[in-house]
Amino acid sequence: MALIDLFDSGDKKKRLSHIKNLVALAASDGEIDKSELDLIFRIGARVGLTRDELLRIIQRPESISFRAPESFRERIEQLHDMVLIMMIDGEIHENEVALCKLTAIRLGFKHQIIDRMVHDVIDMIAKGLALNIVLSNLEREYA
Repeated sequence: MALIDLFDSGDKKKRLSHIKNLVALAASDGEIDKSELDLIFRIGARVGLTRDELLRIIQRPESISFRAPESFRERIEQLHDMVLIMMIDGEIHENEVALCKLTAIRLGFKHQIIDRMVHDVIDMIAKGLALNIVLSNLEREYA
């Protein structure tokens, strides 16, 4: 563990973990596509991480440990971001779906609902629904 890691707050560690999960998902089909990388940087900026922090995750993902968020809303936001990564390059690969579902279980979702949840998120993103609407719909359906 790097000395700097000792000073990261719990919240920041969750955000770093989230981006690490997205990087792993993007790489699960054999390569990280430019569109996936661009989206990872946009999501990283949205959650308040710097370019240097994002580069650190990409270059040394093993330096980041998994941290599950406590709130349901944070968990569904992370699931949403994972589905976006799967969809951004126009192809959804089996490996991506499998890793997305595995990560969803680690995030605390019950395995009985994950297939339906992922399908619902794909459907809402395909319809062009805004993030806040997707999150509200998922909270209403699954909370």
